[in-house]
Amino acid sequence: MAHDIWYTIKNNRLMQSYVQGFTVEGKNSLVLNENERDHFVFLKPIDGLEDGARWGRMSCNLLLAEEQVCYIYIMATDMLNIVVGEGKSVDLDEILYDPELSAFKKVTLLSEIGAKRFVNNSDVLLYDLKGRYLFIGIEILGSGSASIGNIRVGVRGDNFMGAFPQVYQERNSFFHRYMSIFSSIYNDISDQNDKLYEMLDLDKCSVELLEMYGSWFGIDLKGGFLPEDVLRTIVKEAYQLNRMKGTKKALERILEIVLGDDGVLLENRLQDGRIFDVTVMVNRKLTVDLRHQLVLLLDQFKPIRTRIRLLQMEKEAVMDGNSYLDLNAAIPSEKHVVLDEEALYDGAITLI
Repeated sequence: MAHDIWYTIKNNRLMQSYVQGFTVEGKNSLVLNENERDHFVFLKPIDGLEDGARWGRMSCNLLLAEEQVCYIYIMATDMLNIVVGEGKSVDLDEILYDPELSAFKKVTLLSEIGAKRFVNNSDVLLYDLKGRYLFIGIEILGSGSASIGNIRVGVRGDNFMGAFPQVYQERNSFFHRYMSIFSSIYNDISDQNDKLYEMLDLDKCSVELLEMYGSWFGIDLKGGFLPEDVLRTIVKEAYQLNRMKGTKKALERILEIVLGDDGVLLENRLQDGRIFDVTVMVNRKLTVDLRHQLVLLLDQFKPIRTRIRLLQMEKEAVMDGNSYLDLNAAIPSEKHVVLDEEALYDGAITLI
C-alpha cells in the first residue's frame, strides 16, 4: 500500500513567500498581526516535478476568532506564464510575490484564472486539480487573533484506492471522495505514530508529559512548581534518585539540581534539634517559590522521621548597634563595611 508524498511548508519557504499582516513564528506558523489592516499570504509554488501532476489533500492548523473568515485560494498549472486580459502573458510567480502590486488584485487574478476557493477549511481535497505547479493564497478578514501553521500538501491524497479493482478507481468520483475520509484518518494516525519518539524524548516532550513520567516513578511533580530545566533533570535522573531514596546522597543530589553549589546538608542537631533532624545551609536568600520547590522535593526523598530545616545564609554581614569586635576578630572575606561617626575599634582588630 503506497503512502502519500507530503510537502510541508516550513520557515524557509514562508520567509520566501509574500506575507502581509502576519509574522512568521517557530518552524511553520503564521500569526496574525492585529495592528495591521490587511492579512494576506501567497506561498511560493510547490513543484510537483512533472506536468499534469495530481494533487490530493491540503491540511493546516487554523485558529480563528469567532467573527473571522479565512479564504484559501488554490490552483494548479503546468505553466508559470499565463494569459490574462486581452491575450497578455504574465509570469504568475512574479505577480503573486511582487511587493508593489496590491494583494487584492492578486486575489482577483487567482479567482479569474480558476483558482478554487475554500472558506474556513483546514482540510480540503484537491482531487480535481491537475498541474505541475500548485499555488496557494490565504486571506483572513475580521478582527481578533488568528494563526495558521503546519501547512501540508499531499500528492496522492489517498492510501486505499489502489487496493480496489480498476473499475472503482475513477479519480474524484463519489467512491474516491468517500474513501478519502478513511485515508485522512489513516494519515493522521500515521503522523502521530511518526512523532511518538518525540513524546518519549525527555529533552523535547511537553511539561505535562514530564509530570506524568515523574508519577510513573512515584515522584509528585504536578502543579507546575518547578522550572522546566529542573523538571527535566529530575525526570532524567528519576531512576537513580529512587535507588538512593532515603539517603543523604539523594538529598544532596536534589540540592545540587535545584540550588547548584549553594546548598550544604549537615547531619547534626543544630538549634536543639532531634537526632533525626537535618539542617540544609543555603548560601543565599531563597524566594518563597524556590523554598517551596526545595521543600516539596526534599520531603519526597528524605528518610522517615527526618525533619529538614532550611538555614539561609545572607551574603552580607549585618551587625546592630550593640555588636562588638573583640581581640583578633577578623572578617575573612571582602565585605562592604560602613562605620558610623561614633564607631570605635581596637588596633588589634583587622578588617580584611
